[in-house]
Formats: sequence, C-alpha cells, structure tokens
Amino acid sequence: MTTNDPAGDSAAAPDTSAHAARATSFGAVADAYDAGRPTFPAEALIWILGPGRGLQVLDLGAGTGKLAAVAAGLGHDVIAVDPSQEMLEICRRRPGIDTMVGAAESIPLAHASVDAVIVGQAFHWFDHARALPEIARVLRPNGVLGLLWNNADTVVPWVRRLFQVMQGDGFGGSDRFDPAPILEQSNLFTMIEQARFRHWHDLDRNGLRQLARSHSRVAVLKETRRDQVLDQIDLIYEHTARPPEPLRMPYFTGCFRTHPSEFANYRRTIDGPVAPHL
Repeated sequence: MTTNDPAGDSAAAPDTSAHAARATSFGAVADAYDAGRPTFPAEALIWILGPGRGLQVLDLGAGTGKLAAVAAGLGHDVIAVDPSQEMLEICRRRPGIDTMVGAAESIPLAHASVDAVIVGQAFHWFDHARALPEIARVLRPNGVLGLLWNNADTVVPWVRRLFQVMQGDGFGGSDRFDPAPILEQSNLFTMIEQARFRHWHDLDRNGLRQLARSHSRVAVLKETRRDQVLDQIDLIYEHTARPPEPLRMPYFTGCFRTHPSEFANYRRTIDGPVAPHL
C-alpha cells in the first residue's frame, strides 16, 4: 500500500487472515487516505526516473494516485494500477493518469510495455514471489523499478506518540521495511541503489484524523475502539498544534532503485505474451 514502519502500513507479517484484512482495508477508507496521507517529493521521483520527460510509467499499487500525480506532473505518461476500485475512483480525478484495476501479481499490461515501474507505500503488501516476475516482465530491458516509502520521523516526540496511539502493541521494534534481500534473491534485478529525501506534510485537525483513519491498523478496528483512538488523536492535535498554523508532520522518503537483470531480459524474450496490449 511488510518490519514495522512508522507509517504503520509497512510491517512484515505472516500471511494470516489479520494481515489479509489489513491489506484489503484501504478501499473502505479511500477518502481518508487521500485526505490524510502525504504526497511524495518530486526530487525522489526524479532520482528514480531521471530528469527527462515522456517515459511510460506504471504506478503499481497506485491507491488514490498520489505518486502517479507526481510522475504526471513531471511530464511522464502514467498508468495507475490498483486492485481497489474505490481507490482508483479518486485517482481518476487527477489529470494525466490512465487507470486500470489489477494486481501486482497479475499486471494487466503486455511484455516490455513500460519504461518504469514505481511503487509508493505498497510493495510490502505484494506476494513477492509472484509480483517480481510480473514487474520484470512488463519492464523494458533498460527500464527501472523504483520503490518509495514515506516514513514519519518518530524522533519527534509528538509524532512518536501519534504512531504509538495508531499502532498500539504493533509499535516499536525494527521500523523500516528493507526490500533489498527480496530483490536480490529473485535474480531478476541488478544492484539496488538507495536514497532518502526529507519533506513535510501540513495537517489541520481533520487531516490528522484522516491520516489516522487511513492506516490499516486503525481501519480494521471495531467502531468503538476506532473512535477511542481518534479521540486520542484529537488530544495530540490540541496539545501540539498552534492554529492557524498547520501542524507540520516530518517525513523521510526512503527510495530504492534497480533495473531488470540480464536473466530477466532473457526470460522475457522466451516467455509468451500473457497480457493484452493497451
């Protein structure tokens, strides 16, 4: 949209019914996700895609299109794919983005049809054994795969308290998802490069509530418990914000960049087409 992430939706978890419920919870809170979640810094996407324009870019697990919108704003042709129709309904309101319902494990695009695959805040939800071959299949030989996560800076005391409230017993421990071992083990991608970019997300009282509602650990709570969490979120806002100034949430965007390996390019040439052309 999986090690605990300060954003709350990047925690590694076994394939249990609870994990599946969290993974599919976002459609029901699509409006909250769009209102509360931060965008991604353009500098991060330029680092992944390069400074040019006009690439065919697939935003996989696109959600409401926050990352796709940045790519479109940089002058690229963007296709947003997500399994949630509710999320894509919001994505369609953004200019310059084509949308398709689909999953990372079965991408509805043809072989070697895109220059780049970008994934914002979603790679940890994928079934990697199935998704990585699909990503390698749709990428062109010199294409790029870029993975991005917005991680709240929980060194800041009020931010740490916020995520303690949202994540409950799930807070703490290792707090960053590292995709490098998964990518390396697949043999489908080259050496992984990493970068990190600082940015801020301005929130009012309602925006902070929507941010909390959009996190899977909160979205799957029973209504009574969810209301209790949101009441605590309101208290954090009251004790921290100084209206009319917005509450500035500090984030680091962690980025990973890699390319199809020679093995992936060879494999693509011998596999038959399994997806229709657009």
